[in-house]
Amino acid sequence: MRAQGTPQSPARVEFTVQFSHGPKGRRRAREAPGQPDPRHAIGSTAAPSNAASARTVPKITRLLVLGHHFERLVRDGVVRDYAEIARLTGLTRARVTQIVNLTLLAPEIQDWILALPLITNGRGPVNERVLRQIHRSSDWAEQRRMWVEMAASSGTLGAELPSPQLQ
Repeated sequence: MRAQGTPQSPARVEFTVQFSHGPKGRRRAREAPGQPDPRHAIGSTAAPSNAASARTVPKITRLLVLGHHFERLVRDGVVRDYAEIARLTGLTRARVTQIVNLTLLAPEIQDWILALPLITNGRGPVNERVLRQIHRSSDWAEQRRMWVEMAASSGTLGAELPSPQLQ
């Protein structure tokens, strides 16, 4: 069953990040400067793509994609475990776990996150902290029920996300 408003083809999000020190010595991922715009590559015969800057993709979408990437690195044996990812990226092991845990959300919820519209004001309609409460349940039916409740009770979600038709 495919939820309404979700894309028919798989989504692909690509961006290059660099880690730098933020407030209080915390490491922050940011878009790498000086990356050529793939839509304006010199000598390119490909049609211009609809590539988006990492700044216009909602943060929760980037984190979900990063979680799947971390999961794939461990599964393919590129890195031994999530602790190694934490050491390589400068993130804490707890933060890596939080990011990877987004992949435990029900597929329909992940589809909605990946289909979120591009943003212009720097804030997306979905808060990661709220999603952490949802993915604590391992039952996808329960996650869907919690998602519907959250969308119904939240003024920010109701207008910006497709209406959930899960039951």
